[in-house]
Amino acid sequence: MRKAHAVVFGMLLPATCLAQSVFDGTWRPDPERPSHQEPESALLTQGQYECPSCKPPYKVPADGQDHPIAGNPYYDTLKIAIIDDHTITKTAKKNGKVGMETKVTVAADGAGKTEVQTLSGVAPVPIELTAKYKRISAAAPGSHRVSGAWQMLEFDVSNHAEDTTFKVSDGALSMSDKMGRSFTAKFDGAATPYKGSDEFNGVSVKLIDDRTIEESDLHDGTVVKISRWTLAADGQTIHARFDDTHGHIQEQDGHRVK
Repeated sequence: MRKAHAVVFGMLLPATCLAQSVFDGTWRPDPERPSHQEPESALLTQGQYECPSCKPPYKVPADGQDHPIAGNPYYDTLKIAIIDDHTITKTAKKNGKVGMETKVTVAADGAGKTEVQTLSGVAPVPIELTAKYKRISAAAPGSHRVSGAWQMLEFDVSNHAEDTTFKVSDGALSMSDKMGRSFTAKFDGAATPYKGSDEFNGVSVKLIDDRTIEESDLHDGTVVKISRWTLAADGQTIHARFDDTHGHIQEQDGHRVK
């Protein structure tokens, strides 16, 4: 079970500029290409689906029926349905309500697979995630083609639910996105409310230079994430650097869509 993680792209306005900021508009994260993702493994054989790499691991019948899953905070039942020898679907529920639907399709040559996952109830709109994998170990003899070990190559919010709109005005940055998150913060580093997020309830922003902004996201007054964006010379692309304050750094690019 993945949680759509919150990629937000920012903009800035030089203090001496009174015209519309070149950072105003809507920005879209480019697909991620993880470099440190742990491999995933699965085994589907004799009517049973097993995920030893999941946290926590589980094993359920692949009979198209809901079955209880213990220890998972996101859902309490899981349904695995075999569509054909290259395709399965997964439906996860919490208290009887669908929270995740996934279609897993293995390529004809068996060397890759694509997972399209739709998350419901975590944002005002459904979030569609598409992940692409390469096979790193063969399926067990006689098992379904989804079996084996897989390494993620690419991960994307494919219905663009993370498209983010920015407006700079009166020395402040306003942010809103399709997931219902928003804030308006002055470029003076003072904390202001962050709305619509289950991770942050405060935010502050600073102008580092005329092409870089720094945002500090807070939870109950404590900084839990620091993000920096650097605008490219073409004005159409931006580089983001995310620091979770615990030693994990993520970098990603984005581009202007309007």
